[in-house]
Amino acid sequence: MKKNTSILLGKNPTTGKNISWIPDLEKNPHLITIGGSGSGKTETLKAIMLELKNQKINSLILDFHNDFKVFADNLVQIDEATLHPLEVQINERPLDVAYKVSKMIANVFSLGEVQEAIVRDAIKQFYHKSGIKNLKEKNDGTIPLLPFRFFKDILYESEIKAPGIHKLIAKISVLFDVDLFMEADSTSVSLDTVIKKLSVIELLEFPTDEVKSLVGDLLLNKLINYLYAKGKTDEYWLYVVIDEAHRMMYPGSPVELLLRESRKYGVGVILASQRPTDFSETILANAGTIVAFQASLDKDAVFLSKQLRVNKEKFQKLNDAGLGYILFSSQDDAERIQILPVGKRKEYKEVAKNFDEEDASEYFLKEQKRIKKEKEKLESLETKYKKSQEMVRELKQDIHGLKGEIERKVYVIELSKKEMKIVEKENIVLSHENDKLTSRLRAKEKEAEKLAKKLKK
Repeated sequence: MKKNTSILLGKNPTTGKNISWIPDLEKNPHLITIGGSGSGKTETLKAIMLELKNQKINSLILDFHNDFKVFADNLVQIDEATLHPLEVQINERPLDVAYKVSKMIANVFSLGEVQEAIVRDAIKQFYHKSGIKNLKEKNDGTIPLLPFRFFKDILYESEIKAPGIHKLIAKISVLFDVDLFMEADSTSVSLDTVIKKLSVIELLEFPTDEVKSLVGDLLLNKLINYLYAKGKTDEYWLYVVIDEAHRMMYPGSPVELLLRESRKYGVGVILASQRPTDFSETILANAGTIVAFQASLDKDAVFLSKQLRVNKEKFQKLNDAGLGYILFSSQDDAERIQILPVGKRKEYKEVAKNFDEEDASEYFLKEQKRIKKEKEKLESLETKYKKSQEMVRELKQDIHGLKGEIERKVYVIELSKKEMKIVEKENIVLSHENDKLTSRLRAKEKEAEKLAKKLKK
């Protein structure tokens, strides 16, 4: 992101001056917008999206209602991919993933502590059945995983016979109806693909809000680990935008972690939700800019009054869409703002006119095809490698057998040589004995001849 990037939000309706958001001037690059249905919250995000697109700033938008697709340079139709919920990324420990994912599932499906523990133990069993012996050992890139569909069987066959196990399975059964998960033997969503230009991840088509939220959580968790691997930087290079952020808010959520950690990795976060109480104090404390619209509930008005230092009645009297208050961390006081809708921005007509959904989807779909081909190529190479390994094993066995045969023959030959030497020695001894006997025989013969001659006389 260029230094001192300026995002025009709207005007101060009292003074008429333009109000722009300059992230570099704030304590951090994060922005939160709060407002009920029709108050201007989503319109504010659209205005920001248009400005980010015009300034060619990389952005990643989790779109729960297909509100932002018209801005997409890269329209990520994630149902064309696979996402393994139990994926262990490089330098992650399986045990840590078991806790994180079970917490995600527990949050989005409103599970109790016992049910969460059952899910966590099933995840551990899944890892053990995948062949992972030490769950505390970081993944060096060689950890294998069973396809996610095996997790269903493990959970159904859980040895934990706690009360309510059937209720738990009923609650999360929708996970096993989603092809994105059930066809996953690995994750095919490449973050290098989805953070190109202005990327919109469409989540509308998934069957339930719980599944949408879980997909969002998993993707953000994947992004956080990607940032850790990428390393720290002083330059902002990506914005993550989440409308309906309340879906993904809970203690220890990836959203909360991303907001705390992302600044040092060059990533800004923009969140929108209907009520201020959807955001924890930690998140509000980590927001450099807050934009707030009408608060019809008294306790919401009181909450905003404390955060923006504006009388609660002023929030209750805001009736016009896009009319609210903005507080920059670089300023002491909040000021009124009227958001300039995207429809009134001259660049929007050109963007809407030129938007081609098929063209915007092409990059991601091509990447998915490329990843699929690479995977098939890898699988083919692995098959060839296994065949080669088998051939090598068989050759080694043959060589081992031949070595044994050679050793046996050498032994026989050496034994034969020894026996021949013994025989030769015995032959020499026998020859000497034979010579002695022959000499003695001849001597006896001569004595016999002499005796015969004497007898004739």
